[in-house]
Amino acid sequence: MPAFSRALPGGEWHYPARADLIPFGHAVASGDPLADRVILWTRITIPDIRGWDVNEVPDPQGIESVDVAWVIATDPELTQVVNGGMVSTDASRDFTVKIDADGLQPATTYWYAFTALGFRSPIGRTRTAPTAGQGVAELTIGHVACTSWWQDVFNGYARMGERGDIDLITHAGDHVYEVSGNHMSSRQYPDKDGNPQLRPYDDIDNRAWRSVGECRRRYALYYQDSNLIAAHLGAPFAIMADQHDYDDASDGDTVLISRAQAGEVYHEWCPLRSPIPDGSGRFPESPGPNTNVPVPRGDDAFYSYRSLNYGDVAEIVLIDIRRHRDSEATEMQILGDRQWQWLQETLLAAKARGARHNIIVNQINMSQVGTINTPLYDQYAEAFQDAFGFDPRGPELYTSGWGGYPDNRRTLYRWLRDNEILDNIVLSGDSHGWFGSDLTEDPQAPNYVPLTGLSPLQPVGVEMVGTSMGRPGAQDVVADELYWAANGGRDSAPFDDAQTYDSVYRPIGLVAATAIETAAKVANLNLIYFNWRSQFGHTMVHLRQTEAVLENWVSPQREMSDTAELVAQLTTPLGNPHLRPALLPAAVVGARDDPAAPMPETIALDLPDAPGPSRPPTGSGGALALGSALVLALAGVLGRLRARQGGSR
Repeated sequence: MPAFSRALPGGEWHYPARADLIPFGHAVASGDPLADRVILWTRITIPDIRGWDVNEVPDPQGIESVDVAWVIATDPELTQVVNGGMVSTDASRDFTVKIDADGLQPATTYWYAFTALGFRSPIGRTRTAPTAGQGVAELTIGHVACTSWWQDVFNGYARMGERGDIDLITHAGDHVYEVSGNHMSSRQYPDKDGNPQLRPYDDIDNRAWRSVGECRRRYALYYQDSNLIAAHLGAPFAIMADQHDYDDASDGDTVLISRAQAGEVYHEWCPLRSPIPDGSGRFPESPGPNTNVPVPRGDDAFYSYRSLNYGDVAEIVLIDIRRHRDSEATEMQILGDRQWQWLQETLLAAKARGARHNIIVNQINMSQVGTINTPLYDQYAEAFQDAFGFDPRGPELYTSGWGGYPDNRRTLYRWLRDNEILDNIVLSGDSHGWFGSDLTEDPQAPNYVPLTGLSPLQPVGVEMVGTSMGRPGAQDVVADELYWAANGGRDSAPFDDAQTYDSVYRPIGLVAATAIETAAKVANLNLIYFNWRSQFGHTMVHLRQTEAVLENWVSPQREMSDTAELVAQLTTPLGNPHLRPALLPAAVVGARDDPAAPMPETIALDLPDAPGPSRPPTGSGGALALGSALVLALAGVLGRLRARQGGSR
């Protein structure tokens, strides 16, 4: 019977994957590190002429399941191996693999890889968290939100992945969009004939997903992106989903995909550590080196709020204000009482062990943005209502989040102040612009005095809302409306005329965005930095012993580039949080400079004579290196046997 083939068969197999990396067509990723373990992820892609959806073709090329070996080592060549094993995957989890690699050392950089079907994956780099008392002085975190594959080529991802000092990349949600949204595209995935797909609400890779298979395909579209692969290969992620990640669909009578099912795909494809689904935020024990991490199903998939202990340096807290709201809650409706209890316990425990900072990943602006009354707001009120879900003439913007629960926000701020938990850095998303704010209940004089740190109502932290990668902020919301109006409406306007859009409509939108920024900063004294223009990229957070430094970086949106521009740098001192713009910004670089992961490539193993990437035994890691070679070889042999067995059915 024929063995596994990497060749693209055509026919009904038209699928977003890096052909040169198959069977690891979406490379590898890691996430949610603890001091002694980290999640490792990959997906096995098997082309089959019958189709790409494993719900319809659960045995591609006759293969019903695949045995996948993995190793993790302290060097990029994978010679000093510290752990490894073998797991099995199949169509029930979309052939994804998720390992909880344990037995690791704290604050240590590792490299890892998988083998299956006679091939070795690209090699990824990851890093564990420090422990209390270890003496770690700094932490480097990248932050992103609202990443739209169609509207941005993801240069910002690559800039984070190539850093040698990065510890973690956080994502505040809308990690994967269910639809292109008909906003002006930077690119389109080609159809089966190689032509761009240009009908946003009809083409399978632009329209809203309509099934579990199409939801999985959307993750595949994102994860085959070369710049996102670079970020995955360079650092572990900590991802909190927002509303688009959990979007459902129906045809009016039948549910095509439920929110719970979309959540299951999020847990399948993201390198996240799924908490025990009881509201406690606790993690299960590692299932061991030879068992895939289970995927939460049904309502269990709604649980993803969790925290990562980074010793003396920080607590990384990911909260969920979308899926656990409770109108009957007695203390905190936006979080639900159970999540609120968990958050208090988590922050108090971090304080007790002496953590200097709390990083709180939060989906929607936490700080209030008050009413802004300008003619431009009246003129474009409907556009903003459609795009962002708020009425610009109301008392507070973003009432879909904390702005709709002002009493809950006051409760949170007062609790933080009463418990002297002040060094909080909130990293948010959703608004498609940079909003840098001090966190206080009353951001007006005399209770708040900006920049001084001497306010009678002391701020309980700072917030940086990350801009998007391509999703429209104020400038593009205005430009979109004008462009659609001039081209027959949203559904009829060309999807690929970026030159006209950028040269004609964006300048008009810039006038509106500038007016909004100016008026907002006048009306909101705690809004220290505001950028709602068509500038896309990422935020860097550098935690130090006496302060934190926040940087906003802009990358080109529509063309691949190896450049980025530092557009803002702000500091907040430890013990007295308030954002202060740097007078002479200079990019911060950490003391650590880890070797990069090797170039992404899938390597054929010449089994059994050349058993994978491991070298002959050397040094203290020799025995484990030899063991990894045997594991990798065994994986290839088992994979070929399994393929033959499946093909005979």
